[in-house]
Amino acid sequence: MFGLGLEVIYSLLRILPPLVMNLMIDFVSSNEPVWRGFFYAAIMFVSAIISSICMNHLIYFVISAALKIKSALITAIYRKSLKMSSSARRNYTVGELVNLMAVDAEKIFNLSMYLTLTIGAPLRIFFTIVLLWQYLGPACLAGVVVILVVFPLTGIFASKMRKVQEQQMEKKDSRLKFMNEILSGIKVLKLYAWELPFINQVTGIRNEEINLLRTYAFNNAGVAFIWGCAPFMIAITSFVTFLLIDENNILDATTAFVSLTLFNMLRFSLIILPDMISNIVQTRVSVHRLNNFFVCEELNPSCVGTETDEGEVISVNKGTCSWETHGEAVLKNINLHIKTGQLVAIVGQVGSGKSSILSSLLGEMYKLSGTLNIKGTTAYVSQQAWIQNMTLKQNILFCQPLNEKKYKKVIDKCCLKPDLMILPGGDEVEIGEKGVNLSGGQKQRVNLARAVYQDTDIYLLDDPLSAVDSHVARSLFHHVIGHNGLLQKKTRILVTHNLSVLPDVDAIIVIKNGQIEESGTYKELLAKKGSFSELVREHMRKEDSESTEEESTITNSCELDTKLLQESTEEEVEMRVRNRKRHKIEASLKKTISRELTREDKIGVHDEGLLVEEEKMELGKVKSSVYLHYLQNATYPLVFLTILGYAGFQACEVGANMWLSKWSTDEPLPDGSQDIPLRNKRLIVYAVLGISEALSILFGTIILAIGTVQASQELHKRMLQCVIRTPMTFFDTTPLGRILNRFGKDVDVVDSQLPMNFDGVLDTTLAVIGTAVVISISNPIFIAAAIPVFFIYYLIQKIFISASRQMKRLESVTRSPIYNNFSETISGASSIRAYGVQKYFIERCDERIDVNQNCYFLGMCINRWLAARLDFLGCCIVFIASLLAATGRGTVSPGVVGLSLSYALNVTEVFSWLVRMSAELETKIVSIERIDEYSQLSPEAPWDIESTKPHKLWPSKGLVKFVNYSTRYREGLDMVLKNINLEVTQSEKVGIVGRTGAGKSSLTLALFRIIEPADGTILIDNIDITVIGLHDLRSKLTIIPQDPVLFTGTLRINIDPNNEFSDEDVWQALEHSHLKEFVSTLQEGLSHHVAEGGENLSVGQKQLVCLARALLRKTKVLVLDEATAAVDLDTDCLIQNTIRKEFSQCTIITIAHRINTIMDYDRVIVMDEGVIKENGNPTELLSNPESLFYSMAKDANLID
Repeated sequence: MFGLGLEVIYSLLRILPPLVMNLMIDFVSSNEPVWRGFFYAAIMFVSAIISSICMNHLIYFVISAALKIKSALITAIYRKSLKMSSSARRNYTVGELVNLMAVDAEKIFNLSMYLTLTIGAPLRIFFTIVLLWQYLGPACLAGVVVILVVFPLTGIFASKMRKVQEQQMEKKDSRLKFMNEILSGIKVLKLYAWELPFINQVTGIRNEEINLLRTYAFNNAGVAFIWGCAPFMIAITSFVTFLLIDENNILDATTAFVSLTLFNMLRFSLIILPDMISNIVQTRVSVHRLNNFFVCEELNPSCVGTETDEGEVISVNKGTCSWETHGEAVLKNINLHIKTGQLVAIVGQVGSGKSSILSSLLGEMYKLSGTLNIKGTTAYVSQQAWIQNMTLKQNILFCQPLNEKKYKKVIDKCCLKPDLMILPGGDEVEIGEKGVNLSGGQKQRVNLARAVYQDTDIYLLDDPLSAVDSHVARSLFHHVIGHNGLLQKKTRILVTHNLSVLPDVDAIIVIKNGQIEESGTYKELLAKKGSFSELVREHMRKEDSESTEEESTITNSCELDTKLLQESTEEEVEMRVRNRKRHKIEASLKKTISRELTREDKIGVHDEGLLVEEEKMELGKVKSSVYLHYLQNATYPLVFLTILGYAGFQACEVGANMWLSKWSTDEPLPDGSQDIPLRNKRLIVYAVLGISEALSILFGTIILAIGTVQASQELHKRMLQCVIRTPMTFFDTTPLGRILNRFGKDVDVVDSQLPMNFDGVLDTTLAVIGTAVVISISNPIFIAAAIPVFFIYYLIQKIFISASRQMKRLESVTRSPIYNNFSETISGASSIRAYGVQKYFIERCDERIDVNQNCYFLGMCINRWLAARLDFLGCCIVFIASLLAATGRGTVSPGVVGLSLSYALNVTEVFSWLVRMSAELETKIVSIERIDEYSQLSPEAPWDIESTKPHKLWPSKGLVKFVNYSTRYREGLDMVLKNINLEVTQSEKVGIVGRTGAGKSSLTLALFRIIEPADGTILIDNIDITVIGLHDLRSKLTIIPQDPVLFTGTLRINIDPNNEFSDEDVWQALEHSHLKEFVSTLQEGLSHHVAEGGENLSVGQKQLVCLARALLRKTKVLVLDEATAAVDLDTDCLIQNTIRKEFSQCTIITIAHRINTIMDYDRVIVMDEGVIKENGNPTELLSNPESLFYSMAKDANLID
């Protein structure tokens, strides 16, 4: 109500200056006392000051309220994301959810401001028309008719714009969603040389978005044209009607310029309506999108109850669950009863439903029938470790306070103590986004340590042992999970493929096709001789075949074991399994604790414990090169034509008003009637100038639309190409949310806000020039009086822009952590809900929002500081013009006084708008600065070099040779590989082993030129790989990575994005990768839609898709990076057999984290500290007890 009161006062005071101007014009042509002229000038000054105070306070209150709305929306989106059901979550990618925060909430914020500030517009329009009636009589109704015609025309454009905006937002979502996936899987794209097809997909979406943006801009130009014509059309129709309805009506100075001032006021009241309409159109789409999001399905908290039978903590009776409300049942008729303190294992093949059981207990699935009850607090260890971008210690403590004794015990038992000795900064080392600087094993051990530290009643463990070495897995089981571990008194459900731990569990549940096929103790299930017994026998057969490879072939070993197994009793089988578990745990932990690299071996360290670099923020004035860069992308001819159009508009407007000034001084005929021929001449010229004015603004806005859209397209295209072409070290040290912020918020500013800013700056700059010209012609002395005022204007603008620009930069920088946190929360939502720490994460989100909004609020306060001073200076200009008019009585005509006062009253708003628009332009141009920063990133080597392009059949042999090869991750860092000399012969199978930081993975990264040599080179089939293009190299090599990465799209695109192979070839690859049967059961076959990150496939199935990729490419060199860690033993055996059979003629280089997987290889390379320590046949190396390989094999319990 207070704000409404201020709006009413402001609107009433706005109509006072035209009335006083009437008195001033009468004063100039009369003999009134001189003091009255000064009195009128004082009234105009005081009323303008009070009007300014009211408006600034109103805007302050409005923006404060709008900020609260924006904050509430962002935090509501965050809260909702923590409650979304699995089926609803599949409809939204991380990019789309970030878009709701970054774009849609911002549009509602903008509308909140516009809507409140335009509430008074209808009131001012009404007051203006009432005053016009006093001067023009019924003729002013002609202007009202024009207004009534303009509104429906605007409505037609608005309707079209709304539809276009909806489509544009959909495309924006698709683009951001795809960018999120590309950035998440950028390493895979580089390894497979798939950048181009994915760039083309993003570019295709962007082109569709640009076409819609262009359509929207043209419609917006139509609206601008209509409202640009409106004031003139209102004026000319009113004047013509006024003159035609009565021949005695004379257009004198008072009538003309008071009316013109009122029309100008009407124009400023009307001119904000197009922006408001545009905002309403955009916001309506955003409201619809947010509404759909807020009403989407949530998890049902009553799905899982707490009423269990006495002594039980988990009770499931005839539970049937699905991932969708009315979807196909994934779990069927599950009966599960677990008592306090029990350790229960769940086993089964890939995709059988093991992980789904844990999800159902956490309430992540829909309960179709039956009952699910769980009593007590829970901890959840997901199969794919969820790691936050904070220190290792903070990841483990999670939401709990530090208990030093307990913390050290957890670190020790979870095998993290040796890692802390290696990692720079120890437990204070900063973990990169998604754990980028930790190995898979380290991430999973941190994940497990977090769960153990929380000290809950129930532990749901989703295959945490698959990501670590076998001896580490046994240690974790013995010291943490098992009956003698830290969790011995807790209730534990362990999903596992590691059958060696099963004799030590209380109960085993065998899952097949979503149903419990068998359950019971280890002995009971062996005695049944069912599927579990067969699973155990297969496991033993596999272990025996691997451990005896150096003495006999796999086939003979398997046949021997089969015979022995058939003759063994269940007790003998159990004893043999237990015997295999005996090992020296402590010794092995100290020597081979990790599967992969630590930070030094993976991405390098540039500061103690610090990985993620602070976001760069420019200081001082935005460089002129940034503006020129934008104009260059818009093309200079279009820029020139735009300025020409706007200048033409302003010239015609000034010309029309000066013509009106002359018109108002025309003397009537002796009988008091109009001079008809002269009147017609005046009308025709005035109309021509008005039409020229309208055509000029239409031309200018259309050219501006074309230029700004073209600039948007080019800027995005260049940034996309530069980011994708950047070396991997950039992605390792830059959070995903920071990059998405450039492609989301900053691109949106360039698309939709900068065009409006340039329009405003051009319009107001030329209006200021026009005003200065008119007043100077009318009163030349005004120039001398106005120079100090303009100088003060300049100083104020300089001070304001400096502060405003930095506040905008701060606001942009503090926005990225909100998106990073949101992205992180989405990926770990199930873990957050399992631990019941939603409140903690909501509070953390609120803190980051508050920091960001504080920056925005301070920026708004700076704006109010500016407005108050600009308005005061504007009042001074009006006061000066009024004093000059009062003192110049008798020397200037009423027409000239009317013209100068009309423009003086206008100059306050014009100057204020100019400074505001130029300041807003400079704050918005920061987005160009930020985009330009990412458009100048240092690229990796060229993708294609025609002069050194190898033969299309290269490599034909697969010979790999390292010659004096040394490399580091970045300049200034230590070498991670030192003087490597290694030759791999044709079709040779080589395993690379080594302890943490040995340089194993660096060797493969060097082979793919993810890192470049500091010295030496690598030859493949006698061709130096450093002189050929990266795509020529990477497309001729194949890797099956440790972590399978899939992208949204069809299954076929995920296997063959370049569309190089036929469907028959793809089906054959699927058959060899043992996926054909699964894909055949899918309704859409190869066109089956893969969800974001492959969420609708199990981890094992995703790994098989990666195998299918390798089978399809089938290059002469294959690199394996522990590709079977996440699959069951049967699938592991199938994959190994497929690799041996299908790649028998290929050179295979395997990064071995489990030594038993390479015992049958031709050669083993043992690395340590970046150098090759041992090189030879595994049998020969094992024959030497002094060898490093022998000690590693002994640690892994492969030899006695």
